[in-house]
Amino acid sequence: MCIEHLGEHIGAQVAALAKPAFGLRPVKPGIEPAGLGRWGGPALLNPGTPWPDYDGVPLSLFAVLDVDALGPWLADERPPVGDQLLNIFYCDPDPGRGYELGNAPIPDYEGPRYCRIIPADPARAIEMDAPAPATIRDPEPFYTVPVITIPSAQGVTYDPILDTLDYGGETDGSPYYESLPGWLIGDKLGDAWRDFCHRVQGLYTYEDVRFSPDQAFGWPHMENTFPLKEMSEDEPYRHIITIGHYDMGDGGYLHFVLPAKALRDGDYTQTVAFLEGF
Repeated sequence: MCIEHLGEHIGAQVAALAKPAFGLRPVKPGIEPAGLGRWGGPALLNPGTPWPDYDGVPLSLFAVLDVDALGPWLADERPPVGDQLLNIFYCDPDPGRGYELGNAPIPDYEGPRYCRIIPADPARAIEMDAPAPATIRDPEPFYTVPVITIPSAQGVTYDPILDTLDYGGETDGSPYYESLPGWLIGDKLGDAWRDFCHRVQGLYTYEDVRFSPDQAFGWPHMENTFPLKEMSEDEPYRHIITIGHYDMGDGGYLHFVLPAKALRDGDYTQTVAFLEGF
């Protein structure tokens, strides 16, 4: 498909970037959940692990990923052996549990302290309820659908890794493509990749769900641009999870990403969560 729409030279490069991923869907009767994976509920932490916070405000548990239960497609995207459970936290305090905004300074939404990924061993992990004023959500198990992803190419919102490809002179002379070469891929692919994701893979749109970006690993679907280039000059970032299961204000979703080396080292302190609102 990439070669058909982009030609042999560019298309082969885009196809080589393809990564396996897992679409996350709510469990229905007759479908087994992905191990201990779920949205919300109590955290699953090793004994003695402190509850994470942002400047004294306890973070909220958004999801738990059971890495070994996702499937055999992770390859080099997989976290280090032993990090089987990944607890996904974000700062989302609940006024109904005593949170008062007051005159607090503007928080650093895109700083690594505003979110947290904490690994745990399922053989040792115990359930821990969120302290107030963190938001508590009912646990909702999910199952996974293996899919193939490529870097997002949604026009002006394309993934910045597309700027690093060799365009073989196809962008020369264009005031648009020379400065933003990824636009060329978005324009030439058009709706082909999006339609393939919907029609063949059931990704983002399935059954009675119009759009759901919930996904683990692979390349995230992006609607807005992010400063992902700043994460590493040597290799692309790694995407852990996108959560669109909750209403983030006027709508939107969270991408949890970190540098590739940090994932290999199991250093989740460098994780940042980018909020897409719309």
